[in-house]
Amino acid sequence: MCALLASATLAAWAKPEVTLHLSGATVQKTANGDKTTPIEPNVKLKSGEVVLWTIVATNKGSDPALHLMPSDKIPAGMAYIAGSASTAGGKPEFSTDDGKTWSSKPMVTVQTSTGPVTKSADPSSYTNIRWTAAKPLAPKGSARFTYEVRVK
Repeated sequence: MCALLASATLAAWAKPEVTLHLSGATVQKTANGDKTTPIEPNVKLKSGEVVLWTIVATNKGSDPALHLMPSDKIPAGMAYIAGSASTAGGKPEFSTDDGKTWSSKPMVTVQTSTGPVTKSADPSSYTNIRWTAAKPLAPKGSARFTYEVRVK
């Protein structure tokens, strides 16, 4: 009985401890590839500029982080660039209603002269992005999630 109690106590102390770090960089497309420049505080971005947002999830805990789902609100004045979400192991989902509903391919219903029609939402209308990690984040491990937006 004491051994069972001791293992239960250890299990209560073992846990994941995930931190998320968000950073942004402007992207210049060149013939030699993309060049990124970290965004400086108080610098005004120009219309048309592309920004790469990166979320790094780090598990500082002693157990794997199960069901990791990092997310971000797409900043006001910026539009998601279709197909730009990436990670080494997971699937992106998007919201067009500030995170109330999620889908890998959001749909919208629009009124036409012949009645309502359901179609794919324009990626520029996405308000939020999240990823569902394909596997647990290992103790002392990290994962990187990125997406690009264009400044309106």
